[in-house]
Amino acid sequence: MCYYQDVNKKDWTLLAISLSREQGLSPVQIQKALFLLGKELPQAINGPFYEFVPHNYGPFSKEIYEDAEGLAEQGMVAVARRPGRGFLEYYPTSFGDHQLGELKRRADPVAVAYLEKAVNWVQSARLPA
Repeated sequence: MCYYQDVNKKDWTLLAISLSREQGLSPVQIQKALFLLGKELPQAINGPFYEFVPHNYGPFSKEIYEDAEGLAEQGMVAVARRPGRGFLEYYPTSFGDHQLGELKRRADPVAVAYLEKAVNWVQSARLPA
């Protein structure tokens, strides 16, 4: 059974950010969570995924930033800078959260569960900004 026909890589970015809830994700955290998903469950992605290259803080895909900014322009993601931090963070909006339920129904449930664990891990790990 194929659960994930209509889920594309930008949808996985929205899923990652939405799964972060009110804590949000830094750019490095988004990169790490999606890298782990792509490496551990490539069969669940069902189509082209982000291509990563080595970078200062680990695997990097410029396209993730572009997709996250596109999601912000569509009103699904909010971008903010927390006081005392020099980097932006991405948060789900209520519109993005509404999309989360639909994406969870269309996505491979094993991949969604794995991504949720990856998001929780990157939020608790001491990663560079």
